[in-house]
Amino acid sequence: MILNYVASVLVAALTLFFPALLVRFILKICKSSGTFVDKYWRIFWIASAVLGLLLLPLLKDDDTPSSPSGNTSSGDKTENSGNETPQMPSGVTYTPANTNAVSVEEALAELDELVGLQPVKEEVKKFVAYVQVAQKRKEAGLKVAPISYHMVFTGNPGTGKTTVARIMAKIYYALGIIKKGHLVETDRSGLVAGYVGQTAEQTNKVVDKALDGVLFIDEAYALAEGGAKDYGGEAIATLLKRMEDDRDRLIVIVAGYTDDMKTFIDANPGLKSRFNRYLEFPDYSAAELAEMFRLRAKKNQYVLAKDLDANLVPALEVLTRKRDKQFGNGRFVRNLFENSVERQAVRLAAVQNPTHDDLVTLTSADVDLKPPEQEHVPTVEEALAELDALVGMAPVKAEVRRLVAWCKMAKERKAKGLDVAKMSYHFVFTGNPGTGKTTVARIMAKIFRALGVLEKGQLVETDRSGLVAEYVGQTAMKTNRKIDEALDGVLFIDEAYALADGGKGDYGREAIATLLKRMEDDRDRLVVVLAGYTQDMERFMEANPGLKSRFNRTIEFPDYSGEELAEMYRRMAKKARYTLSADVEKWLDPWFRVTTKERDRHFGNGREVRNRFEKALERQSLRVSELKDPTPEQLMTLEMSDVGIVLKKKPNTE
Repeated sequence: MILNYVASVLVAALTLFFPALLVRFILKICKSSGTFVDKYWRIFWIASAVLGLLLLPLLKDDDTPSSPSGNTSSGDKTENSGNETPQMPSGVTYTPANTNAVSVEEALAELDELVGLQPVKEEVKKFVAYVQVAQKRKEAGLKVAPISYHMVFTGNPGTGKTTVARIMAKIYYALGIIKKGHLVETDRSGLVAGYVGQTAEQTNKVVDKALDGVLFIDEAYALAEGGAKDYGGEAIATLLKRMEDDRDRLIVIVAGYTDDMKTFIDANPGLKSRFNRYLEFPDYSAAELAEMFRLRAKKNQYVLAKDLDANLVPALEVLTRKRDKQFGNGRFVRNLFENSVERQAVRLAAVQNPTHDDLVTLTSADVDLKPPEQEHVPTVEEALAELDALVGMAPVKAEVRRLVAWCKMAKERKAKGLDVAKMSYHFVFTGNPGTGKTTVARIMAKIFRALGVLEKGQLVETDRSGLVAEYVGQTAMKTNRKIDEALDGVLFIDEAYALADGGKGDYGREAIATLLKRMEDDRDRLVVVLAGYTQDMERFMEANPGLKSRFNRTIEFPDYSGEELAEMYRRMAKKARYTLSADVEKWLDPWFRVTTKERDRHFGNGREVRNRFEKALERQSLRVSELKDPTPEQLMTLEMSDVGIVLKKKPNTE
């Protein structure tokens, strides 16, 4: 502040007093006196001091240290160091560079301190060594092959992709590849706008913020999931252009699930040519998750009770045994720790005057390591009883029982150390609509789980619309996501023949190719059931040798007889707590027999029964609503007019 004041006075003196002093000096030489300047020159000194005081607010106090490059201006510092945090659009996060320059060795040491990720650490060190040797070759005047610094990080959530991306930004900066070491994180929401033209503008703004640093795009595959008219394609095109225009100022790291990212990159030649370096981030082991929990506790000044510390790894092994791709890994540990701290606080709230040890110790009671309650797993006998309870389908039940007998025999042979022939559990269900194909598939999933063939035994139902997308690349991604949902269970594809109905350029064939590959890659975790009309499915299988070789077991679902349809109707009524009048009971079987004589392949079978029953309830409601005070019996009874049975009058022969 004092220095600024002195500077202000000097500025004023130079602008006001110095000319007056110069004039007075000239007049002295000329032996002239009594002039205005000679009489009032002291006033100029006072005016200088006052003017300096007035100019003081105009001089800014700059307490900001100079940048490493020696630039002290605010603008230059922001431009060259990356330490300022600029205003970010929605969906974008800015991680500034470290104020102090970080060496390559320090950045690699930070990487080594992370728990696990051994394959990632090895790949990063190989990359660093490659770049350093290339730089030495360049200094020696030798030829150097072009190096792509863009990367693809693949793996499940919480495996450290963002953390490693921040470290990579420091490494790039330390190697002199980028001028700053900052990281701009975003995803689809930060790049894609809601109207034409806005997406390019929004993407360009995010890229501008990342210049001379690293742009990290999480779940990047989502940019290609919206369809042909989606603006995600505009974001990709804009990004590719900027990667070319600013190739010396921009490094891009894209991240996401392994299969989705490979499909996303392979489907776009522009992306594939620019991203050829992949880092696969593995899931953390139970021991690594336990170590992460301990480190988080230590960082927050907590210690683990001995019994908790001893039980941590075994308990996490149980919890992670059946994890899927949505398991949070590091995020799971963070949530577990935060939940533990809350539980400890609740526990200590009931303790009067807790000790220091009480306040810092987490016990087994605080950490919720119990596996989720297991749902009841039906036994083979229970699943077969559910199958037997279905109306009709005698051939289907016999085929399922043969399968169960074979599985039991194979299990016995394996237990006794005997060879077991490999068997395909994939099926083709053929038959008309409403013949129970989906219901039987659900029961078979339970049977496979009870037999140990499948770990979970869930049924995932889909059709062409759930697998096929609008343009190249999207279909494989969409199909893979549906298969991931069905892993350790049964994938049921209804009207599967429709996948080959679109012609040569149709993307249904891409879905078939993806399905066949996954059936091979995940052969121990996936059972696929294809269903549809008999003739259409036969044509579909004959036209595709890959499918025919994998689906060698077909179950034909016959149409229901009139009596079977009538029995289904009675069961629906009983389940809904309705009764049939005596006339309805008498004529129900003949009524459905007449119906089945006129049916074609589009007849709904069980669906037809359900539709007729629902119509009957509507008619009964209208009829009963006109009664003044209906009795419980009237409210529960379905009459002939409700069901829709109309008897033809015999012709009068008199």
